Amino acid sequence: MPQPLQGITVIDATHVMAGPFCTHLLRLLGARVIKIERPDEGDVMRHYDRDPKYAEMAPPFMAFNAGKESITLNFKSPQAIEIIQRLAAKSDVLIENYRPGVMNRLGLGYESLSAINPRLVYCSVTGFGQSGPLRDNPAYDHIVQGVCGVMELTGEPGSGPTKVGFPMIDTFTGYSAAFATMAALLQRAQSGRGQFIDVAMLDNALVLMSSMVVPFLTTGIAPEKVGNRGFNGSPTSDTFKASDMSLTLGANTQKQFEQLCSVLGCAEIAGDARFVNAAKRIANADALHAALMPHLRKKPAREWEKLLNAAGVPAGAVRSVPDVLAEPHLQTRNLVLPLTPSTQGHTGYGLGLGFRLQDNNLEQLGAPPLLGEHTRPVLSELGYSSNEIDALQQAGVV
Repeated sequence: MPQPLQGITVIDATHVMAGPFCTHLLRLLGARVIKIERPDEGDVMRHYDRDPKYAEMAPPFMAFNAGKESITLNFKSPQAIEIIQRLAAKSDVLIENYRPGVMNRLGLGYESLSAINPRLVYCSVTGFGQSGPLRDNPAYDHIVQGVCGVMELTGEPGSGPTKVGFPMIDTFTGYSAAFATMAALLQRAQSGRGQFIDVAMLDNALVLMSSMVVPFLTTGIAPEKVGNRGFNGSPTSDTFKASDMSLTLGANTQKQFEQLCSVLGCAEIAGDARFVNAAKRIANADALHAALMPHLRKKPAREWEKLLNAAGVPAGAVRSVPDVLAEPHLQTRNLVLPLTPSTQGHTGYGLGLGFRLQDNNLEQLGAPPLLGEHTRPVLSELGYSSNEIDALQQAGVV
C-alpha cells in the first residue's frame, strides 16, 4: 500500500527543532521534503555537536532531517526568491518557522505564493503566533517553558523554577504542525484550495498542559508543584526508593492500594485507620510514605515492577535513556530506526512516529543530506539548464 503522503511535495523552510521535526514527521509518512538552507552554514542544528566527527552532521540534525533533500539559497538574492516561487508552484506544502513578517518581506508570504499556487498549504510555526503583543518576540523551547508556566509547575514544592529536561514544546509543536498540515490537506481534497496555518509554540505549550490549565479556568485555583506525585494526587501514586534505584507507583484506587500493601507484605497498613480511604491517605501522606518505605527497600526496583504489575498495581523502575533503549521490549516495537549512511559516511539513528500503521512500517530512514547536496537536481527539475545553475552558483545565489 502507498504511504499516506506519497506524491506530496513539501518545501521545508525551517531550522533548529519545531519546524524540522514537523517536516520529519511528514517525511516519515511518505512526503518528499525539500529543505532550503543558508549557503554559509545551513541549518544551525547541523552544528549542535562539538565533536569534529559530526561536523555539519550533529546527531539531532541527522535524525530530524533523514531522507530530506537539501538545497542552498541566498535569500538576499532576487533570483533565489524566484527559485522558491517556482518551487512553490509545483509543491503541495510549505512549512516555515521564521519570525512573523519575515517571509512577507521577502515576497514569500502566503498571499504571494497562494496567488502562484492556490492549492498550496502554507504552515507558519512561530513562538507566539501571528497576532498579539508577544508576536515579534523570538523564542526557543526553554524561553516558552518559562513563559507558559511549566517551569513553575516542575520540581518539588518549594523549589525554584525548573525546566523540563528536554525540548518538549518544540517536539509537541512539531507534531501539532504536522497534524494541522494533514488536516489542511484533507480539506484541500474537498475544496481544491490550500490555506494558511498559524502554529504557535506558546499555544501548544498550554494545550500540552491542559490537565493543569483547564481546571484553573474552571475553578480559579492556580495549580502548584506536586513533585513526582501522579495527577490524581494519591500519596501512593508517587516515586519511592527501592533497594537499588527509584520506583514510581500508580496505586490510585482502593483496590490498587490494598494490593500494593499485600505485595509488599504489609497488609496491616491497608487496615490502619489513618489510611483506610483516599481522603485519609492524602491527609496522612507523610506517615503513609514513612510506613511503606522500609518495605519497598527490601527488593530491587525491577523486581517490584514485575511483582506489582502482575498484581494489577501500575509500577515502573525509573530508568535512564540508555536503560530504556536497552529494554528487550523496544526491540519488538521497531521504534529505533537506523539511518541510511550519507555519502560522506555519516551514520546514526532516528525514531519512528510513535504509532504504527499496519501498512506503513518503516525499517530504515533515508540518509541525512549534505548541505546543498540536492541543489543541482532540484533546480534541473524546475527547468534551469546546467549553464544557468553554474551561473547561479558563481553569483552566490545557490
